[in-house]
Amino acid sequence: MNNHEVAGVLADIARLLELEGEDTYKIRAYGKAAHSIETLPGDVNDYYREGRLEEIPGVGKSIGELISELLEAGSSHFYEALKKEAPPELFEVMEVPGIGRRTAIKIHRALGVATVNEFKQAARMHRIKKIKGIGEKAERKVLDSIERYQRRAAEARIPLYRAIGVAAEALGYMRDCGFERAEAAGGVRRWAPMVGGVSLIGVPGAGEAVDCFIHSPLVAVVEEDLKDRAKVMTRYRVEAALDVAGQSNWGLRLLFDTGSEKHIEALVELAAGKGISLSREGFVDAVTLKASKFATEEELYGALGLEYIPPELREGRGEVEAAAGHALPDLITRGDIRGDLHVHSNWSDGASSIQDIAMAARALGYEYVAICDHSRSLTVANGLSVERLRDQMAEIDRLNDTLEGFTVLKGSEVDIKADGSLDLPDDVLEDLDIVVASVHTGMRQERGPITQRAVSALENPHVTILGHPTGRILGGREPMLIDMDEVIEVALANGKALELNAYPSRLDLGDEDVRKAVDARVNIAIDTDAHSPFEMDFMEYGVHTARRGWAPRHGVLNALTYDGLLRYLNSSL
Repeated sequence: MNNHEVAGVLADIARLLELEGEDTYKIRAYGKAAHSIETLPGDVNDYYREGRLEEIPGVGKSIGELISELLEAGSSHFYEALKKEAPPELFEVMEVPGIGRRTAIKIHRALGVATVNEFKQAARMHRIKKIKGIGEKAERKVLDSIERYQRRAAEARIPLYRAIGVAAEALGYMRDCGFERAEAAGGVRRWAPMVGGVSLIGVPGAGEAVDCFIHSPLVAVVEEDLKDRAKVMTRYRVEAALDVAGQSNWGLRLLFDTGSEKHIEALVELAAGKGISLSREGFVDAVTLKASKFATEEELYGALGLEYIPPELREGRGEVEAAAGHALPDLITRGDIRGDLHVHSNWSDGASSIQDIAMAARALGYEYVAICDHSRSLTVANGLSVERLRDQMAEIDRLNDTLEGFTVLKGSEVDIKADGSLDLPDDVLEDLDIVVASVHTGMRQERGPITQRAVSALENPHVTILGHPTGRILGGREPMLIDMDEVIEVALANGKALELNAYPSRLDLGDEDVRKAVDARVNIAIDTDAHSPFEMDFMEYGVHTARRGWAPRHGVLNALTYDGLLRYLNSSL
């Protein structure tokens, strides 16, 4: 561990002790030691090896022993025990203006909630007001404070699809400026649904490459211009940071620039246990002091005894442990997709004919595509009446008679109404190949009613897929208060699939809910919800989101061949 990492642990301990109500002297002692080590002119490891830790201002015998444990083992029993008692996630809650330390601790101890989102969920479900001494007014204040806090935070973050566009343009300018190698890193490379900006890494082929880039038409304002790093505000008002790396250590630098923080922390901890100091600056054997360089990430993971971890998995969710046990999933890939089960045509609010959609799908190498136009109650989207849907089904039959090696499936995106009933009668639904049941109205219902609507749809024998299950719009609309654990349980019991809507502003299911579904062995369907042929390329967003949720090929409905899909549909009747 380096000075910054040791100081970070000591600072965390000070804050955790404050949460525990420890005496002020002890809290200040750890805070002072953290500051001393952060500003220490030398390496704390040298002080440790030379037996001089207690020469550091604020470091006495007990704190010195804790630092020794950190440097020897990469962790501390005292620190880990404190984290179990009062989770560090509570720090962020205490920083939300309007909540305060005392209220945060009281709610945490009463309900066990720790993160900002858990506090928000508890307030929306009216659990907080039931705590003695809190009440309805304080609960409302907690909710309002969190929503203001998250709105401000969201303004500093952008949806992935915006960042990808900026990154693509930036990489083009980097190549024009003579970078021998250039890649997007950070959240863009991990395909995170929301990112704070664009992270770039490159190997310059000439000394003026960085200067060329920061003076490119992409850049509006240069915020930082250093020898090996530049930070700019692009003309799209999206921040971009560029790090310079060398070819010989490209793998290490790309790994650290990709993140996430939790993933890197897990790797650093693993390395420490093997007697290796791993940091952005290098990979050093703590005993021999031999430094190693890595041209590829595969080499670096291998040196740590791990199989290669794809960027989408690097979120600190057990992927390091799985890689150590050679137990990473065989993730779905774009090439595994055999069809799209949710596409809109010009019969409702789509832009193209069914024939044009079929041609576009076949050009993508698919075996099938499902036309799922809106049902009758969604008049704003020109939803189909029963009569129009019957006419559409007849047109699809005629088109299929002309196609070889490809099939257009008859489907509908059927509204789940406020009472949980479906917008089309069963005698119509039973004639369809694919039924995607979705909530489009009444999305602000309480947790019980909104969950029951989804449950009712999943229990209908004619429904195939629950569409965009949480209803979220990234950066625009909060997810519904739906109980995904119950929804997954009901989907499993009834043999239904949950949609991963690949539309870039949705990505719904999100990766964490995909992981829950995968763990429960519930199939997901990666659908584009495309309203024009070019939007069918959104499948890439869905596949990467599925990968973030650890989804294997065999758990994805539309990775089945056409014959395999027919067997699945027939078995679920």
